[in-house]
Amino acid sequence: MKKKSMNLVTAVAVLVVLSGTYVGVKTYVTKQEEKENASEDEEKTQVFSIASDDVKSIKFVIDKKEVTFEKDNDEWVKTDEKDFPVDQDKLTEAIGSLDNIEADRVLDDVTDATEYGLDNPTNTITITDNDGNETALRVGMENDSTSQYYVEKGEDESKIYVVADSVFQPFMKTLYDYAKAGTFPVVDSSTVSNVTVEENGDSYTLAKDDKTGLWNIQDQDGSEKADSAKVSSLTSSIASIAYGSFVNYNCTDLSEYGLDKPYGTITIDYQEEVAVEDDSSEDADTSDEDSTDGQDTADSTDSTDDQTADATDTDTTDTTSTDSTDAEATDASDTDTTDTTSTDSTEPETKMVDREMTILVGDQSEDDGRYVMVNNSKEIYTISNDTLSVFLGKTKEDFWDMTVSYLSVNNLESLQAEYKGETHTVDVSRETSEDSSDEDSSTTTSTTTLSYQLDGTALDDSTPFTTFYNKLINMTGQKRLTEKYENSNDQDFKVELTDVDGNKTEIDYYQYDTNFYAAVVDQKVYLVNKMTVKELIDSYKTFVGQTDSDSTEETEETITDESGTVDSVESEDNTDNTNDVSSQS
Repeated sequence: MKKKSMNLVTAVAVLVVLSGTYVGVKTYVTKQEEKENASEDEEKTQVFSIASDDVKSIKFVIDKKEVTFEKDNDEWVKTDEKDFPVDQDKLTEAIGSLDNIEADRVLDDVTDATEYGLDNPTNTITITDNDGNETALRVGMENDSTSQYYVEKGEDESKIYVVADSVFQPFMKTLYDYAKAGTFPVVDSSTVSNVTVEENGDSYTLAKDDKTGLWNIQDQDGSEKADSAKVSSLTSSIASIAYGSFVNYNCTDLSEYGLDKPYGTITIDYQEEVAVEDDSSEDADTSDEDSTDGQDTADSTDSTDDQTADATDTDTTDTTSTDSTDAEATDASDTDTTDTTSTDSTEPETKMVDREMTILVGDQSEDDGRYVMVNNSKEIYTISNDTLSVFLGKTKEDFWDMTVSYLSVNNLESLQAEYKGETHTVDVSRETSEDSSDEDSSTTTSTTTLSYQLDGTALDDSTPFTTFYNKLINMTGQKRLTEKYENSNDQDFKVELTDVDGNKTEIDYYQYDTNFYAAVVDQKVYLVNKMTVKELIDSYKTFVGQTDSDSTEETEETITDESGTVDSVESEDNTDNTNDVSSQS
C-alpha cells in the first residue's frame, strides 16, 4: 500500500514537471514568432509613396508605347489625344496602388541588372507630382514562383527592390482598359417590329403584321408565317445584347476591322418611349442619336401568334361584352406613336418614337467574337459569336412555322374527311344568346354556343370529335421538304377544312418512309412522325365509328425515328394540349 502511494506521488510530480515544460516551450515559440514577425515588419522598406490627389501626370508603357495621362481641371486626359474617353475611376484606381509601395526585400550593390530584366524593363512608370518633382520606377521581370517584380528606382541603379506584383498589375493592361466604354442601345423587345439580316449576299426579314401582331418570314422568294416561339426567342435576345471589348473610340479606317465590306448587317426596327418636349427638341428625339445609351437587361416577350392566342378559344363558348362603354374603352386602349400619356400631373408626358438600329458585323476578333459598329457611331466594339449566332448563319427555313394546318374551332364552318374510301362531313352550328346583368341593366353579355352534326345528324356527345380535331390542328412537322415532292400513290388520309369566310384548306397525308408521313398543304410538304399520324387516324376512326376492312392489320406497330429510337403507336399521347378543343352545347 505504501509502495503504491509513492508511485502515485512520483507520477503527479512528473506530470507537473511536464506541464511546466510544455508551458515554457509554448511561451518561447510564441515569443520567437513575435520576434520574427516584428523583424519582417522592420525589413519592409518603403520604395515610393504618393497620394492620388498629388499626382499631376503619369506616364507608363501601354501596348509597347509610352502613354501619358495628365490632370486637366481635375479630370484625367490623354496628353496627346484629349478626346480619348478616359475612364476616370479605372485610372484613379491604378494610381492609388502607388500610395505606399513597400519592398519585401532589398538587393544592394547590384552590378548586373540584366539578370533581373531591368536592361529591358517590363514597364517604366514615371510619376510627376503637383510641384513638378518626377520619379521613375523601372519594373523588371516577374518572379513567377514568388509573384514579385524586381523594381529599380531611378536615382540608384545598384539597389533593386522586390515588390509584390499586385502593385504594378494595374499598369499592365491595354489602352482601352483605361477607356470609358459605351453600352449597347436599350431595346424593349416587345416593341420590335422588323428584323432584317444580310449575310454573304443572302438575306431574310422577320416582319410583324401591324393588324394581327403575327410574324412573317420573308426572303427573296416570298413570305410566309413564321414560328412565333422562334421569333420571340430572337427578339427577346436583343434586349440582352452586350458589348465585349472596347476597341476604337473614333474609327477612321473600317477596313482594319472588316467593316468596309461587312460579314453581316443586322437592322432592327423598334420603338422607344421618350419625354414630350417643345417642338425643337421633339425633332431631336426622332433621331437615333440617343439610342446608344444604356444596357437593357429586361426580358420582354413578343405578341403571340394566332395559334397561341386561340388557346383561350379552344372552349367553344365565346363570351363578349357589349357594354355601351365598350367604344370608349376601346378608344382608350388604342395606341398610336404620336399619342401622349400622363398618369400624374407631376410626371412628364411621353410618346413612342420609331427607331432603327443598324449593326455592322466585321472580322473575327481575338476574344471569340466579331468587331461591330452600331448606327455609324465610329466606335468599334466586339460582340461574342454566341450572341451573334442568334441572327447569323440562319435562313428562312430556321423560322418556318411547322404547324401543318391550324384553324380554331371557333372559325370552323365545316370539315370533310376521307379514309379508306369512306367520306364523312362535320358541320358546325352557332347559336348566340344575350343576357342582361341584374346589377347593371345597360350591360349585356353575348354567349355563342357551338354544336356539331356528323353527316347531318347532331352529335349528342362531341368529345370524340373534339379529341380528333385537337390532334388535327396541333399536328406539327419535324422538318419540311424544300425540294419538289411527287407521290404517285393515293393519300392515306385526307381532310378539307372550310372556315367561316368560305376559305378551304386541304391536308393530304401520304406514306413517306418507315419513319414519316408526308403531310401536304398548299404545296408545302411536312414530314410528320408516323406514330403521331397513326394516333390521329385512330382518333378519327373512333369518332366516326369506322373499322378497317383489313383484319390482319397489326394493333401495335413500332416505328424507328431518324435517331434510331423505337416508339410504339400505343405510347402516351403527346399532343399539345395548349389548343385543346372542348365542347359545350
